[in-house]
Amino acid sequence: MQFYGLLHLMMPTEVPYYEQELIGVALLQYACNVGTRGALQTAVAMARELVFEMGGTTPWLTATFQDARYVITDHVMNGAPVWAAEDCKCFVWRDLEGMTMISDEANCDAEHAISFMHNTGQNLDILAPTQLPTTQWMSCKASTLEPQYTGFEIGGTWSWVNVPDMRVTAVHGVDDAEPAMAAALRQLAALTGAEYTSS
Repeated sequence: MQFYGLLHLMMPTEVPYYEQELIGVALLQYACNVGTRGALQTAVAMARELVFEMGGTTPWLTATFQDARYVITDHVMNGAPVWAAEDCKCFVWRDLEGMTMISDEANCDAEHAISFMHNTGQNLDILAPTQLPTTQWMSCKASTLEPQYTGFEIGGTWSWVNVPDMRVTAVHGVDDAEPAMAAALRQLAALTGAEYTSS
């Protein structure tokens, strides 16, 4: 049933992250319709990371941000999806400059460049959270344990400190055997093969 994509229809409440998988399948189907290599690569990357966890590997972040789990939503901002935290009211999104931000709902909705944490990498080709540079995560006083925070507040703006040993781990995604994923991977392989043949 899972191979043919019918498991959700039989037991939708027993399948973990059912709604997120529907979003992933929709992203893959849309990318197949668009048919470009970029759209397919982006959809595959996002569908494989519908749910991810992040935190420091050493004591650094406050409990709210340490080992936080985020799930993909159907909201898109600046060409990238928005992820929502399971255990708090934080969101992950990409700002206009391509940096990945973590902040509350008000800042996310207003697309403010105000965050509790952010990744300074500005590569617009990176959409999947695990692809972000792990050495470029910054935290402020609100997200950093007091002993580790060496910055201070000046004129209402936060000083940022680099988060050491940050890790982002995919927890759940669309399986490669799911028909929409399999179709996207076949289409992507055909495009990649055609590029090598023509060059």
